[in-house]
Amino acid sequence: MELTIEQLIKIIVGVFVVVIVVISLYFFFKNYVIDFFNNTLGGNITSFVLFLLK
Repeated sequence: MELTIEQLIKIIVGVFVVVIVVISLYFFFKNYVIDFFNNTLGGNITSFVLFLLK
């Protein structure tokens, strides 16, 4: 199996996109969702998650 320049460019762009998505999700959850649950539930996230899973 031989990698061409075109395939290498596609791999590099794909890895770059995945890294950007992971970083974006991290910042979204860090700033909004985690703070929301900590403030709303008083830090008791486990019981809330178990309640949602019922």
